[in-house]
Order: sequence, then C-alpha cells, then structure tokens
Amino acid sequence: MEMVFKTKTVSEELGVNPTTIQRWVKHFNLACQKNDHGHYLFSEQDIEDLREIKKQLDAGLLMGDIQIAAAKIKTPEPIAKPAGAFDERFDQLMAQIEKLEKKLEEKADDVLSYQVLQHATEMDDMMKRLVKIEEKIEDIEVKLLKMPDGAQEDASGFKKQRRNWLVGLFTL
Repeated sequence: MEMVFKTKTVSEELGVNPTTIQRWVKHFNLACQKNDHGHYLFSEQDIEDLREIKKQLDAGLLMGDIQIAAAKIKTPEPIAKPAGAFDERFDQLMAQIEKLEKKLEEKADDVLSYQVLQHATEMDDMMKRLVKIEEKIEDIEVKLLKMPDGAQEDASGFKKQRRNWLVGLFTL
C-alpha cells in the first residue's frame, strides 16, 4: 500500500500554506485521492507534482504559465457541489483568504519600495555631506600651504596643534 499524506503535512514539507496546496490542486486539476471527509490525500507522485509547481512559481512564473505533464492532470469532471451552507461558506472564506493574501503581497511590495526610496534619499544626503567635508579639508590644506615658512617655524606649536586637530577630526 502506497503511503499517503494529509494536506498539512505536505504544506509543511513544501513550506507553503495548506490553503495554497488546496488552491494548486484545484487550479491544476491534479488527480489526488480524497478521504471520506473530502480531505485531500497526497501520494509521493502528487508531492513531486506540487514541488514542480512551487519550483516554477519560485522562478517567477504565473500560475497560468506553469506547465506540468498532461498525464498528471485529471480530466475536468463536472463538480457536483453538495447542497449545504457549510460548503458555500467554505468557498467564500477561501476566496477572502486569496484576496487577503494578494493584498498582503502588494502591501509588502509597497513597503519595500518605500524603504528603498528612503535609503536612496539618505545615501544622497550622506554623499552631499561627504562632498562638503572634502571641500573643507581642501580649504584647510590650501590655508596651511599658504602660510609663510617662517610662520610655520615660529608657530611650530600652532602647526602641531592644528595637525592634531585635523587628525582628531578623522578619528572620531
């Protein structure tokens, strides 16, 4: 007898949400077994199919662009939904979860874009400050070079003190 796995086990193995597994099975019409309660049971081959789907999604493909072998897809059968408020409510909840997942992804993208723009602005500010510091250093160097030699020799203590100040500026 072949081992079968529940949706939760498969989702943990693949690192995705159980509802994502259910959505993939429905979207790609994968031929999976179901137990008496209507829960999916996955064989090793089913798990490999799901791994292939995840791999293609991780590579950036959209669900509509994913290709899986035709032998792995069951022929679409008319789905007879049992009459019941529970099934309707479940479908509504699944639709809401999908919408929320999409909004969450969009929000994460927006936050990331904002952070990148903030970092770029901070980098520009830092570059402007660095240019100003370089200009000030050049001005100081020019002033030191323009000092008469006699003044440098007579004020050797001053010269040493200025150099220490300049070194101290960069050792902070």
